[in-house]
Amino acid sequence: MIENTSYGEEYENHEVFETISKMKDYYDGLADTCFQFIPTGTLAAANYSSYVYLSIETTLESIEMLLRNGHITDAFVLIRKLFDTVLVEIYLNVVREDKYDWEKSIVVKDVNDWIRHKIWIPHTDKILEVLKKSNSTKDIYPLFGWDSYLKNNRALLDDDVHASSYKSLLANCKTVYINNRVRYLKNANTILRQIMLVHISFIFYLNGHYMMAHTHMDYLEMGDTPPEGSQYWLAKYAQDAFDEFIKPYPKIATFVKEHCCMEVE
Repeated sequence: MIENTSYGEEYENHEVFETISKMKDYYDGLADTCFQFIPTGTLAAANYSSYVYLSIETTLESIEMLLRNGHITDAFVLIRKLFDTVLVEIYLNVVREDKYDWEKSIVVKDVNDWIRHKIWIPHTDKILEVLKKSNSTKDIYPLFGWDSYLKNNRALLDDDVHASSYKSLLANCKTVYINNRVRYLKNANTILRQIMLVHISFIFYLNGHYMMAHTHMDYLEMGDTPPEGSQYWLAKYAQDAFDEFIKPYPKIATFVKEHCCMEVE
C-alpha cells in the first residue's frame, strides 16, 4: 500500500477544490429543482436530466478525491468524461426542442430510445454540428470558442485518456517527484471552469425554468396563491453559479440574461 503523500499547503488549498465545491452545489440544487419538470418528448415518469445532474455531481466528487490523492492523470480522464456528459445533456435538450411535434407524436424517438438504452449518442463532432446548426442553439453556440481553446483543452484531455506520453503516466504516480505539481491543478481549474461556463449558459438559455426557486411551488402545495411573478424567481444556487462562472464574461452574461426566461440579476 502506498502511504498518503502531502504535496504542501499550496496544493492542498488550491482554488480548484473551491471550484469543484461550487460546481457540486450547483448540480445538487439543479437536480432537485428540475425534477418536478417532466421533459417533453419522453415517456419517462421523472426528468431524466435530474439523474444526469446527479451523475455529474458524483463525477466531480471523484475528480476531487483523485486530485487530492495525487492521481492526476486519472482525474483528467474523468474531466474528459465530464466534458462528454455535458455535451450529451445539451445535445438531448436540443434534439427534444427541434424534433418535438405534439401533432404527430408526443415522443421524440431519439431521446426516448436513449433513455430506454436502445441507441447510442452520436460522436462529439456530430453533436457539435447539431448545436452549431440548430435553430435552438445557433445564436449561443459561437460564444464559446469551440474551435480554439475548447478544442485544444479537449485534445490535452485526450492525451491522458490514451496515455499518449510518458509524462502523463508519471503524473498519475503519487509518490513520484514532479516539478511544480500545482500547475496540473491550475490546468484542471481552468478546464473545469470552461466546461461549467458552457453547460450552465446552455441551461439558462434552454431550460431556465429548471432553476425556479421553490417559493412558487411551495405556495401551491400549501393551497395558497403564490406571490405575483414568483414563477420567474431564480433559485439562489443558480444565481450564485451565474455570478461565479458566467458574469466574468460580459458578452455571454448579457446574452444569457436577455434570453433566459427567469429573472437573472
